[in-house]
Amino acid sequence: MQACKDLIVEPIGLNVESLARPIVWSQLFGNEHPVELEIGMGKGTFLTDQAKARPETNFLGIEYANWFWRYASDRLRRNGCLNARTVRAEAGYFCKEFLAGGSLSALHIYFPDPWPKKRHQKRRLIQAGFVSEIRRILRPGGRVQIVTDHEDYYRQIQDVVNGSGMKVIDYDRPGSAGEGEFAGTNFERKYRRQGRPFFAIAAING
Repeated sequence: MQACKDLIVEPIGLNVESLARPIVWSQLFGNEHPVELEIGMGKGTFLTDQAKARPETNFLGIEYANWFWRYASDRLRRNGCLNARTVRAEAGYFCKEFLAGGSLSALHIYFPDPWPKKRHQKRRLIQAGFVSEIRRILRPGGRVQIVTDHEDYYRQIQDVVNGSGMKVIDYDRPGSAGEGEFAGTNFERKYRRQGRPFFAIAAING
């Protein structure tokens, strides 16, 4: 594993506490392009592929694990993805404190921690309260896409999304995903080699 000190996060990786509250995207990116957010970007595989393929869209990635945040930031920098930024932050806190209502065109959540033990399930990200926050930060007609390899978590996700007032729609496989892939993340490719099943849901903000 590459040492953190060898990874260069600037200018992609941002200090979350230095950001405006709420973030003004036109000031952060210097343009009026739509903004998509990925929560839990890992090594930045999906974010890098999307930022390279869609320069007319701005991307923000959130990652709490320090090494993954630094690795993804360095990866985006090396690929010249100046339409992407990253922050190291806890997702619920970041969305509540830094994102204005109706400011995102899409939200991507791929393979969130399932917290499989029953006593830990209250830590799962996608619960009714957070789905309400999703509805707040997405613009009208904005899309959320979620993929998991954990069937029990998927059933919970289905329940809270269906009960949220959002309209469930067909999942839209990103163009950067490989054949048979849902999102094309590093975790998905790892889990696929292990033969795990995948479950996907998408919805738009009504």
